[in-house]
Amino acid sequence: MLSDLRYALRMMTKSSGVTLLAVLAMALGIGANTAIFSVVNAVLLRRLPYRDPDRLCMVWMDNRRLGLKEDLTSYPNYQDWRQNQAFEVDPGFRTDRLLTLQVAFSGATYPQGPQAAAAFDQLIGRLRAMPGVEGAAAISDIFLSTTPNSGNFTVEGAAVIPLEQQIEATDDVVTPEYFQVMGVPLQEGRWFNRQDGAQALKVAIVNETMARRFWPAGNPVGKRFKFGQPDSTAPWLTVVGVAGDMRRQGLHIGARAETFQPLAQRPRRALNLVVRAKADPFALAANARAAIREMDRSAPIAGVTTIERLIGESTAQRRFQMLLLGLFAALALAIAAIGVYGLNYYHVTQRTQEIGVRMALGAQRRDVIRLILGQGLRLVSAGVALGLVAALALGRLIESLLFGTRPVDLGTFAAVLVVIGVLGLVASYLPARRATKVDPMVALRYE
Repeated sequence: MLSDLRYALRMMTKSSGVTLLAVLAMALGIGANTAIFSVVNAVLLRRLPYRDPDRLCMVWMDNRRLGLKEDLTSYPNYQDWRQNQAFEVDPGFRTDRLLTLQVAFSGATYPQGPQAAAAFDQLIGRLRAMPGVEGAAAISDIFLSTTPNSGNFTVEGAAVIPLEQQIEATDDVVTPEYFQVMGVPLQEGRWFNRQDGAQALKVAIVNETMARRFWPAGNPVGKRFKFGQPDSTAPWLTVVGVAGDMRRQGLHIGARAETFQPLAQRPRRALNLVVRAKADPFALAANARAAIREMDRSAPIAGVTTIERLIGESTAQRRFQMLLLGLFAALALAIAAIGVYGLNYYHVTQRTQEIGVRMALGAQRRDVIRLILGQGLRLVSAGVALGLVAALALGRLIESLLFGTRPVDLGTFAAVLVVIGVLGLVASYLPARRATKVDPMVALRYE
C-alpha cells in the first residue's frame, strides 16, 4: 500500500502542471461554493436570531444643518419615533383588490388635450358602473422609477435657494377620485373635484413630505408654488390639499416631495387606470378592456396586473441575484469534478502498462480501484485544504459586506465538503472502473 502511494505521488509530480490545475480547480470549488452558500444560507435559509427578523430596519437621521447624511440617532429620538408608530411599514394606500392597466388614447381619435381628458372622464364613469367595481380613477404614474417626471420649483414668499441646493418634486396628473380609490388619507384641505376644471384656478395637492419641508410653520393649504425658477412663465399652483405620504419607489424607500394636478387642468392621452374590485380584480380585466375599446379601438392597452403583484415584483432583482449565485456555485462544482476526473483519466492512461502488469500478476479488481481512488482522493484532499483557506478568506470579506453571515459557518462548510467529497469519489471511480476493464495482453503492448 505504501509503495502504491509513493508511486502515485511520483506520477502526480511527473505531470505537475495537470496536477496543479486539478488541485486549483478543486480549491476553487471548495472556496467558491462555501462562500456562495454562506450568503444563500444567511440571506434565504437561516432566520436571524431575533424576534420578527423580517421587520428589522436600520435607523438614522439626516442633519442638514451640519451637512451630515445617515448620521447616528439618539435613543430619545428613537423612543419618540416608536411611540408615533414611525416604524410600521405602511405603503400609504390600500393594496388589496386593485387592478391596474395602462391606456394611451390615439391622437387621431382625440386630437386635442381637453378631448382626451373628457374621454378619460367618460371611461372612468363606465368603469365605475360595471358590476363588481368599487371605484375607478387614473394617474400618470402609480409607482416612481429612479428617474420620475419631476422638476425644480419655487415656493411663493420663500427665500430663493441656489440652484445646486434645490430638490425636485414629482409632477403627476390624477383624476379627481384617485386618492379616494387608492385609500390615501387626507391630512389637510380637500381633494380635487369637478369644479377644478380647465378655466378654474390652477390647483395642486402636495404630500406630507413636501408640506413639512417647505411649509414647516403652518398649514400649506392656500399657499402657492410653481415649477421652475421665480422668473419662469409656469403658472402658480395653489395648494388645496395635503395627501398622506405614499411609498411609490418601494416599501424600503421613504416618500419624496410629490405634487399632483387635476387631469382637467393638465390634459394628457396616456394614463394608468386603477380599478378597485369588490372581489377578484382580474375578473374585471375583460370588461375593462371592452370599455376602453368602445372609447378608442386603436388605443394600446398594456400592463394589466394588480397592485399587489407589482409590489411583489420589487423583489425580483434580489431573486435574480440569488439565482446567479446558485448558477456560479454549480459552475464551480462542475469545474472541480471535471478537474478531478480529467487528471485521474490522464493518470490511468499513463499507467495502462503498469495496470496490465499488475492484473497479469494477479491483482484483483478491487486493488486497482483502490489504487486509482486513493490517487483521486489525494487530489481532493489537497484541493479541500486550499479551498478551506480560500473559503475562510472569502467568508471574512462577505461578513464585512453582508450582515448576518459568519466567517466560519460550520453547517455550510460541512455541507460543501460532503458534496465535494461525493463528487470527488464519483469523478475518481469512473476512471478506476475503466482501468479494471483493461486487457492485460493489450496493456502490455500499449505505448
